[in-house]
Amino acid sequence: MDISVRLTWVLIATLCLTHLNATAQTLPPHPPLRILILSDEVNPHGLTPAQLTQPGEISAALASAPTLNLDSGPEALLELPTNSIEQATSRLLRAVDDPLAYDVLIYFSHRIPDDGNNVVARQEAFVAAVQQFLQQGGGVVSFHHGIYLLPGKESMQALLGAQASGAVFWNTTEGQNIINVGAEHFVSSNGISYPDVQSYADPANGVAAGNYPAFNNSPDERYPTMARLPVGGFFQPLFASNYTQNGSQHLLGYQLRQPDWQGVVIVYQPGEYQPNALGPGNNFQILLNAIHYSAGFARWPVFASGFE
Repeated sequence: MDISVRLTWVLIATLCLTHLNATAQTLPPHPPLRILILSDEVNPHGLTPAQLTQPGEISAALASAPTLNLDSGPEALLELPTNSIEQATSRLLRAVDDPLAYDVLIYFSHRIPDDGNNVVARQEAFVAAVQQFLQQGGGVVSFHHGIYLLPGKESMQALLGAQASGAVFWNTTEGQNIINVGAEHFVSSNGISYPDVQSYADPANGVAAGNYPAFNNSPDERYPTMARLPVGGFFQPLFASNYTQNGSQHLLGYQLRQPDWQGVVIVYQPGEYQPNALGPGNNFQILLNAIHYSAGFARWPVFASGFE
């Protein structure tokens, strides 16, 4: 995109940032985006198709979101299955100035390819492409089970900066509180309604004791063993929960940057229950915010300032 056009969009977005609607599914004006999704499904709790977030549904939800400005070119919003990972790899390796280059990768894969065709090498080639994508300014959004570790995903989880493992739990009575520990970060604040306040502290993850805005997500799938990895870089927690299961400090979302990246990783764990994840409420707004922020991080410095 021409630099004068970029600066125009920066100015428009800056002027509109203070006039945003408080309702869900709202974004500041932004240049057309190209979004690539890698996805698969897992259904440990036996949810119905209407309940489970499945491949194809993320792209369908994004395609119908009027606040998201998508590019008009071919494959501007493309969702690929994990077993077609090499197709994602080739697209991530496009040069920055290629008009078909992507702005954001949404990683919704709980596993590596499982079709028996040189799967480890294909996974590692993908991880190398994601690393290059981040270095060149691309944004990565790990959604729900993208952060879950299965064999072969170790290098991808290291790139994301955290992993969940072990048993996961489906809770239909209490779900989990989604606590905004990211203060006024764009991802955790834009267009999100927080009707509750929760006391929370997690010094190990940089969250001081205090009362934080929150909303409840029920039903929801809990990842009680989600934890950071010792990968360095700049880490900022955005969301947490305080349910009592393997302790009462649970990381749900964050941003991660590394010194050699121009881009950013955003992670958000909730997402099992499709009506909540992709419906007209807070969770889908968080996904939209993550896309907007990660896409604009390198290209529109106004959104990066203040989060150093």
